[in-house]
Amino acid sequence: MHIRTFCTAMLLFAACSNDDDAVVAPPVDPNAPSSGTWKVALFSERNEDNTSDFNGYTFTFSNTGAASAIKGSTTTNGSWSITNNSARFNIDFGVKTDANKPLGELTDDWRIISVTSTTIQLADDNTSSAEVLTFTKI
Repeated sequence: MHIRTFCTAMLLFAACSNDDDAVVAPPVDPNAPSSGTWKVALFSERNEDNTSDFNGYTFTFSNTGAASAIKGSTTTNGSWSITNNSARFNIDFGVKTDANKPLGELTDDWRIISVTSTTIQLADDNTSSAEVLTFTKI
């Protein structure tokens, strides 16, 4: 075997190796959030369930990128988007401060687990916070 043929064969073999780091896109229906009204079904941080912080809130996500959180007669406006090839669900209800709790807790660029017509499952990419957020359609 010629050295050139051998080198070409080795390059092809290396190029065909199994890539265990391949990123699989999560299931995303980009139109789902802008349909209907949603509630927080789960919000946990560091394995502590804080879902009750969102009791009484309903959420809408318009197809123009506007988001609304409504509790009683109070409406808080924000924004939302799906970006980075459907890998991120961005929510902005203002800064994360104690004065803006609990809505400020939602402000993040969440990693999408799945987005369907009835459920939006998200996780924080910061492993130290271990935040998990799930919206369900009402």
